[in-house]
Amino acid sequence: MKKIIVTFLLFFLSAEFCFSEEVLNKIIAVVNGEIITQMDLQKEVAPLILKSKQNAKSEIDKKKKIELEKKTLNLMIESILITQEAERLRVQVSKEEVEKEYERLCEKSMLSPFEFKKQLALQDMTVDSFKDNIRRGILRSKLLSTMVGRKIVVTKNEIKEYYNKNYDKLKNNIQVEMAMIVYPSEVSANLWSQRILSKKISFEEAVKKVSVGPKKDEGGNIGVIDIDDLNPDWWTYLSKMKNNEVSKVLNVNGLKGQLKLLKTVTGENKSLEDVKVKVEDILHELKTEERFKEYTMQLRKRACVDVRYNL
Repeated sequence: MKKIIVTFLLFFLSAEFCFSEEVLNKIIAVVNGEIITQMDLQKEVAPLILKSKQNAKSEIDKKKKIELEKKTLNLMIESILITQEAERLRVQVSKEEVEKEYERLCEKSMLSPFEFKKQLALQDMTVDSFKDNIRRGILRSKLLSTMVGRKIVVTKNEIKEYYNKNYDKLKNNIQVEMAMIVYPSEVSANLWSQRILSKKISFEEAVKKVSVGPKKDEGGNIGVIDIDDLNPDWWTYLSKMKNNEVSKVLNVNGLKGQLKLLKTVTGENKSLEDVKVKVEDILHELKTEERFKEYTMQLRKRACVDVRYNL
């Protein structure tokens, strides 16, 4: 009898595994002959869901998950179209270009190579997957400059108009020196936050004890950063804080964390002439992005795209 039960269980588990494998390998889209499977989509979506901490059992979050899958699938289709177009035009990205950009981003982050890899892991990314994103980004940029960039013109009137509308942002070169604590998922961020805000423990001591973020041995001090390079959500908090003030608990790369404003550095007022090149670059990038969207839409219209999965 036991043998029959065990055999039945093995058959059931084997059938369930085959069913799962069949579902995951199901073709959900074909782009000019190149297929996208359910597994491909889930591989791209999983880190995004983890980062947003969605609860798959919630009806609201299920809707969000479907929207996320739709958006991700469209981006995957666009990525394939761009890659195919780049191959057609013989636009290539070398390994050296990817390595150089990886080193630049690592240096810009002001983290050691070890800390940089650690932060990637916190975002559920490997160095290889990050470099693959870099490669796609460079490929996209080259395609932009080849097919779109040369057609973009920014006028003097457009530069002046942008400067007048964004004067408050452009007039000063604002920088912030800040520190960060990133809580591991197994500890109570709210409890540690209360201890810090009630001054039972200093921010720097808390960083050294529990943080999984950068510059742990230096109290989480990540140095001076231009606000242009700062996460806009973080600047929303930091812009309202005083020196040495600590923020409430917020999202830091999918984990809970806090920021401490050490000081704000404001440069001298900038005239239109001072920021003319910067404004021109901003407008050129905005126009290029708009033109590139039109370009990818044209690629999609000309392509044979068969979406077989109703999200």
